Amino acid sequence: MFLKLAIMNNSGNVGKSTVCQTMLLPRLENAEIVRVETINNDGTSDEKMSAKEFDEIMKKIDETDVSIIDIGASNIETFFVKMNDYKGSHDLIDYYLIPILPAKKKQLDSISTVESLIDLGVDIDSIKFIFNMANKDKSIEKQYPLIFEHSTCSKIAYNNKHSVIYQTDLFDVLSKNKLNYDDVYNDNRDFKSLIRSASNREERSELSNLRAIKMLMNGFNADLDVAFHNLNLVNA
Repeated sequence: MFLKLAIMNNSGNVGKSTVCQTMLLPRLENAEIVRVETINNDGTSDEKMSAKEFDEIMKKIDETDVSIIDIGASNIETFFVKMNDYKGSHDLIDYYLIPILPAKKKQLDSISTVESLIDLGVDIDSIKFIFNMANKDKSIEKQYPLIFEHSTCSKIAYNNKHSVIYQTDLFDVLSKNKLNYDDVYNDNRDFKSLIRSASNREERSELSNLRAIKMLMNGFNADLDVAFHNLNLVNA
């Protein structure tokens, strides 16, 4: 399998790195994330590259079959400039994934991102939206009206099943309990048996709390399964 993805948005803090780490990486076998960032701290210790190192970025994504390029907002303008300098480089990427938040400015920045991609010659079939932090009780069209009112963006949205990541308390709960996402994700202990065999109430309480957090994560990941499936990454 060969697949090259770019996760981008002109706007910062739309969940790009979280999408890469929690939705894409676990569901794409042997995938590697290439982080293009110089300012924002995404909470990882991964090596980061500057968009100015565009030739090195191209080499990096050629080193692995499946590459996920996480382009930070501080580097996206330079990334676009470099793609324009390296004619045809936009075709090296199979899909451009744009996470969008409901806030008006985030929608406008997402539209601007699409327009920049189109100007570079990217086909609209290679652009996909991820509707992030959505409310389960409202339609996507009502939460992201500017996207669906824009002629090009509406075509992109309606040409694909909606990939939606819903609002969740998971990350606040993890932070409150000082837990790492990956540690909980990979914790497959039998909590039911552990709780029943616990020697005291304090131990049971701690295990019960961890089980609840794991259940919340399981629900979040079930939604991510659907969101990932709806992206319809045909090479995946």
